[in-house]
Amino acid sequence: MNNTALGIDIGAVSLSAAVVDASGTVLAGFSQAHQGDIPAALRQLGRQLAEQGLDKAMAGGRIAATGRAGNRLGQVPYFDSQLCCIRSVQQGFPEVRSVLLVGGETFRLFRFSAEGKYRDSRSSTSCAAGTGSFLDQQAGRLQLKDSAALARLAADNKDAVPKVATRCAVFAKTDLIHAQQEGYSVGAISAGLCRGLARNLFDTLCRGQQVETPIVITGGVACNPAVVQELERLIGSPLQIDVQALFQGAAGAAMLLLDSGDAKTATGLDEGILLEDALAGLWGAASRDTENRYPPLELRLSDYPDFACHERSLFPADPERQRPAVEVELFEAFPSQMDVYLGVDIGSTSTKAVLTDMAGRVYAGVYTRTSGRPVAAFQALCAALEELAARHGADLSVVGSATTGSGRKFIGSIIDADEILDEISAHARAAVELHPEVDTILEIGGQDAKFTTVHNGLVTLSIMNTVCAAGTG
Repeated sequence: MNNTALGIDIGAVSLSAAVVDASGTVLAGFSQAHQGDIPAALRQLGRQLAEQGLDKAMAGGRIAATGRAGNRLGQVPYFDSQLCCIRSVQQGFPEVRSVLLVGGETFRLFRFSAEGKYRDSRSSTSCAAGTGSFLDQQAGRLQLKDSAALARLAADNKDAVPKVATRCAVFAKTDLIHAQQEGYSVGAISAGLCRGLARNLFDTLCRGQQVETPIVITGGVACNPAVVQELERLIGSPLQIDVQALFQGAAGAAMLLLDSGDAKTATGLDEGILLEDALAGLWGAASRDTENRYPPLELRLSDYPDFACHERSLFPADPERQRPAVEVELFEAFPSQMDVYLGVDIGSTSTKAVLTDMAGRVYAGVYTRTSGRPVAAFQALCAALEELAARHGADLSVVGSATTGSGRKFIGSIIDADEILDEISAHARAAVELHPEVDTILEIGGQDAKFTTVHNGLVTLSIMNTVCAAGTG
């Protein structure tokens, strides 16, 4: 019988795997973000195993699964992810007394007795703030490749560090915008995020608890030196970093299978079948839940606009100036010469602008992602509008400007705007212009949603979400 096992951990964010022999030695480990495409990630795992010559070693071998979706791998034996973490960490650190597990969507503290027996654990709530996916999300807002890039910038930062709330993604987004408006560098903001995340972990898991040493940190965030250093400062003890942090769950699953002596083999791992096909087939063999699904949405009570325009184009990004690409729409052809008003909405997620004539008729609109850089976003919009006017031979003169959105005061002060309006007033004014009889406005933005009532063109009531951004863009 083949005494080698392959453990596969399918989590909320990534798919990891480990090949383990009978002695508990990890022969190889893998981890990759699956982006929701599990079959593709399994095929990639098969190719990686083959490239390292491990496909033949796995012929007739056994497979174990863990993680949020691990129980959907056909008939593969499944193990609880917490048990997998404990088994893997204790294999590498037999004397461990405390384990900090910080994964893609959860974090947890395990405590053990001096004899290595499990004592208790504490964990995060269902909110993913303070986890690996939270850092990935913030990295995207800062236009960084991933959380690893954010971690490198944080570790190298020498500038003053702003305070960033990390208990909620909405608060974090607000703090990021304010920090950028105050001139903090991306490295300093990254350091603030890592420090805030470490404080959140400490407050949730360790405050009021006796965290005995040796302490091991595992999970993807263990690879973030800025978070580890701040946790060491808060706990007052050094942390040992699990070298198998990215695939500890998968390694633990393989070890538990080998411990059990279960000779059950996963179907499809026969010689003559490509390993990538065999692994992808395991997911295809899994059962599908078809009972607890909602019917498809249908538009029945209203018409949906086609958003037609005179001309649509994409103004390219300018990486050297860190300016994003801009979507450009021309609704009516420009005359050769025209005075215009400029309206700008600087939101936390996107930044938009329009040009109107003196009567308020919209001629052009532009849209781009704010990505945590409101100034660069606004500059990109201006460059796109300038190019649009030049391409159509139009001489445009901006005689007035107004700003709204979360960055309205910041950008408004830079361009010396004639009007700086709150979003509710701006929404109401535009709605009345488009539909004079309007009495109700539902607005769902990047991080907030509003319900506004209007009478005779005046706002009579407005209600919005207070903190949580769930249900928004």
